Amino acid sequence: MKRVGFIFGTRPEAIKCVPVILEARKQGLETKVIFTGQHLEMAMPILNFFDIHIDINLNIMKPNQTLVDVSVNLLTKLSEYKNEINSCDVILVQGDTTSAFIGGYYCFLNQIPVGHIEAGLRTNNLASPFPEEGNRQLLSKISNFHFAPTPSAYRDLLAEGISKNVFEVGNTGIDTLLATSERISSDFAKDVLEKNFIEQDKEYVLVTGHRRENLGNGFQDICAGLRTLADKYKNLNFIYPVHMNPNVRNVVNAELKGISNIKLIEPLDYIPFVSMMSGARVIMTDSGGIQEEAPSFKKPIIVMRDTTERPEGVELGIAKLCGTNPEKIIKAFDYFYENGFDDNIANPYGDGKASEKIINILINKHQRMR
Repeated sequence: MKRVGFIFGTRPEAIKCVPVILEARKQGLETKVIFTGQHLEMAMPILNFFDIHIDINLNIMKPNQTLVDVSVNLLTKLSEYKNEINSCDVILVQGDTTSAFIGGYYCFLNQIPVGHIEAGLRTNNLASPFPEEGNRQLLSKISNFHFAPTPSAYRDLLAEGISKNVFEVGNTGIDTLLATSERISSDFAKDVLEKNFIEQDKEYVLVTGHRRENLGNGFQDICAGLRTLADKYKNLNFIYPVHMNPNVRNVVNAELKGISNIKLIEPLDYIPFVSMMSGARVIMTDSGGIQEEAPSFKKPIIVMRDTTERPEGVELGIAKLCGTNPEKIIKAFDYFYENGFDDNIANPYGDGKASEKIINILINKHQRMR
């Protein structure tokens, strides 16, 4: 095996592909970075931070695209670079985005071996999260290498009859988090607070929300819970970097703007966001990646989703699954504020060595399947 390709387009994918790209290069492999362009401004800081150059930018984004539009545009654009892409011995995709599934599907159609990073996560509910649950189940049917991040993901793949080339490796996002943490300081968080005129001597809660299934009533309920918490805990600031999606921003601004200790700020690049996580009292999120990262900083997580494909945190008591129900969110927050959790618990999602395991597996087991 000489050349490994990577197809990704969102910031979470970039975060989790970065350490695998670096490991491939460390072991002497050529890499081909194929970027869809979905989160260009959000993904570039992390790529630049680790000196990763984009080889092919598909630049598929257009205003008000549907999932169908993204899928059609991505397949068309990938086909335009067929010779370069098809020269890869294997192509890796990450997670459960539309770019991951369509990237994998393109490879399937062209008989290029596909490696699925973060394989096997399941809620077994195609409606939640949508379309992610469908994307990852479909990817598992067409991938040649399955890199499961946890024992439960590994078991879920086996239970579905997927037993060939299934490996439990840990989560590559933890590789990136640990590598980033070694290179940054609390100054990044101070810069965020200063830039947004937020008190530095006041404890804060970090809030994020963006998932498609929470749009509309879900976000209104989340905002109702935040309003109650902000009124109850006036000693805390609730810092909320608001996602760029207008369907999120419009609701959040209408519901929360003007509350003195709720600080609505612009989205943060990955590096300052990591620093902000490390200083938070509690983290409230609907993000899968943040559920994995927060335990490395010994931070309790309130998961504002109805389902999670990352059950380990909930089982260990370091996360509480609340959906968007304001009463459940408030109850969980009260508990964590008063009790925290056992900070002797190790992060169940990875030890920082997943990327090394993935590349070693590909080098040792890869066979060209054309």
